[in-house]
Amino acid sequence: MRRLFVALFVVLLLVLPARAKEVTVVGTGQPDQDIRNVQTAVDNSASVLLRGSFNFGPDGRVKITKNVRIKGEVDSVGEPTTLISGGFWTFYSPLPVKGAPPAEKGPIVAVQFIRFDGAKGTPLHFPFIGGLDLRGCTVTEVRPQHINITWAQGDTLSFQAGVVVGNRLDHPKQRLKRAATGTIKIVDNRFYMENEKPDETAGYGVMIDWTSGAEISVKDNIINRTSRNGIEILDNVLGPKGKGSISIEGNRIVTAEEGIPHPNKYGPNGIVAGWYFDTSGGADFSRNNRIAITGNRIEGRGEASTGMLLYANDIVATCNDVVMGGGLQARGIIQTGSRGFFANNRVRGEARYALYCHPFEALKSTANTFAWTELDDFIGIKGQIFLGGNVNVVIGKIHALEDKGKGNRVVDTKSCALPEVDPEGESWEPVDEK
Repeated sequence: MRRLFVALFVVLLLVLPARAKEVTVVGTGQPDQDIRNVQTAVDNSASVLLRGSFNFGPDGRVKITKNVRIKGEVDSVGEPTTLISGGFWTFYSPLPVKGAPPAEKGPIVAVQFIRFDGAKGTPLHFPFIGGLDLRGCTVTEVRPQHINITWAQGDTLSFQAGVVVGNRLDHPKQRLKRAATGTIKIVDNRFYMENEKPDETAGYGVMIDWTSGAEISVKDNIINRTSRNGIEILDNVLGPKGKGSISIEGNRIVTAEEGIPHPNKYGPNGIVAGWYFDTSGGADFSRNNRIAITGNRIEGRGEASTGMLLYANDIVATCNDVVMGGGLQARGIIQTGSRGFFANNRVRGEARYALYCHPFEALKSTANTFAWTELDDFIGIKGQIFLGGNVNVVIGKIHALEDKGKGNRVVDTKSCALPEVDPEGESWEPVDEK
């Protein structure tokens, strides 16, 4: 019996693929050599440590087609010391066939503790991905690229982003099934997105569009000076068994003071989530990926900025702090969907409205609950709250409400705390039953 067990164990070792050890790659500062060295390591190892400074030139990139973890080194306070300069879509997971739904799920990729400086378009582009863990990275000085999207002022659109997940750039016509799925975590990164022409550049921190059955978490990131959207998570469909979720938590976002008026006049914005390319998905319970937005701090500094611009039913948004810079067309929170639950959010500063609830295409803005929104430090140019949908409920004291819908109501009650479970010195008196 012992000999049989040993024989089976040897056969198992021969059948299983050899697990590559971690490979260390040291930067040379020479683009051809750095790109080749990193590409070879990524192709042949499941774990790659990058050490020092790398130069990818103006257009260099590493294509990721297999499961891999790529990490850099950090200093004593946790700041990344590994630097990759330049590149065009520096780390890129291409679709197997352009424009065609892939037959299988994409690679599972982790990128950790690397500073990307001076990349073109975006340093991190994942149209074909089966799972992503992006954490501890810093992105600076992204050079805008021109993409073939017609807008009011030209035939191409100037674009930049910290990270892009989904096939929107690779196949902009529509979402491809199975292209982007799995667990997607973007945690504790820093995206500094300044550009020279914010009124002509679509600038994003985090863009996640057109995933399928993905469980998405965007948490504790710092995103500064985006000229379009700090975080954009749009048209992400549930999986065939209802799998999928979206959590946006604890991020710190500051928009640019100017932004590009494309695809609409609202911007630059903090968080944009839901369904925009096909708003019927946001009203379809079988497709709409449930969204929770909590604990974020957003500064909307533009003339037409929105702190949170939401396009879906059943959104939960709690404990967010929105600061508006006084734009005449700015709004703190725009809700277009229905059955949303908004509680204990705070809107400060000055804007046209703090809360703006209004239908948009397939989204009807009905039956939302807005509970205990703190507006003590808010100045409304037109008012505090605008209700354009029906049967919405506002809970708390409101001084300036504009109601253009039907069946909306205000319940003027303070938030409350439950009494003690067992108050000292009190007890239930027994009751004699006769």
